[in-house]
Amino acid sequence: MLGLMLTALLTGQSFVVPDVVLEDQFEQVHDVKQYRGEVVVLIYGDRKSAEANRKLGEQLHVVFHPSAQGLPPAQARQQPVRPLEGVPAGTKSPEVRAIPVALVGKVPNLVRKAIRGQIRNGSPDVPVWLDFDEVMKTRFPFTASVPNVVVLDTQGRYRYAAAGTPTAEGLKKLIDTIETLRREAVQQAAK
Repeated sequence: MLGLMLTALLTGQSFVVPDVVLEDQFEQVHDVKQYRGEVVVLIYGDRKSAEANRKLGEQLHVVFHPSAQGLPPAQARQQPVRPLEGVPAGTKSPEVRAIPVALVGKVPNLVRKAIRGQIRNGSPDVPVWLDFDEVMKTRFPFTASVPNVVVLDTQGRYRYAAAGTPTAEGLKKLIDTIETLRREAVQQAAK
C-alpha cells in the first residue's frame, strides 16, 4: 500500500531541508546535504520491513539505472542514471539515489558493534545508514513493519513521504514523483 500517501509536499514554497546525518555499517558518516543536486529517496524501516525495503530499493535503482539490471550490487551502484526524455541534448539528468536506512533504536555501544557487523555481513557492498538515535522516526512519518519512504528534491528539501507494502499503483506514484522532481530540477537549472 505504498500508494497510501502520508504526506505529499509537491506544491507550495515552504519546503523543509531536513537535518539527517547518520553512520553506515562501515562507520562512514553520511549527511543528506552531501547529495544536493540529486533526488534522494530514503527507504527506512524496522527489522520486520528490512527485506521489503531492500526489494523496493533495488526496484527503484533499476528503474532509474536500467543498465544495473542483473548486476551484483557493487557493479549495479556504478551504473549511470537514465537520462530524462524530451530534454535538450547535453542536458545533465539528475541522479536518483535510493538510500537504505535501518531504524535500530537506542542500544548500548557493544550492541551497536554487533549490529554493524550483522549488517556488514548482509550488505558488504551497499552502505546502509544506521539510525541509532531515532532521527527518522522523529523527523518523518513512520509506520512499523512496512517500508517507509521520504523523497528529497535536488535542493535537499523534503517533498514526499509514503508508507506501506508496495503495490504497482504505489510504486508508479513514487516513480512519477521522483521523475517530476528530476524534471523540475532541469527546468530550474535552465532559468
